[in-house]
Amino acid sequence: MRTNINICQKRQYRPSQLIRFRAELVALRKSGASYPQLALWLQNKKRLRVAHTTIIRFLAQLPEVINENKFRESKKTSGTGCG
Repeated sequence: MRTNINICQKRQYRPSQLIRFRAELVALRKSGASYPQLALWLQNKKRLRVAHTTIIRFLAQLPEVINENKFRESKKTSGTGCG
């Protein structure tokens, strides 16, 4: 009986609604839009209300953005130091 309850209580995950706008979000972010601006764009143009922190988490897991962030970090650390 206990296992039946656990099966019923198991959380059902669904894909993010942001997947539909993945390419547009990446393009806007690369063109210089901030995360709150992306949230406003989604709300006004796509009728999807989402917090800017949700967009941060969503874009952080995408390979296009991960590679870009690694490039930026390597650029910051490869510069010459003071002294």
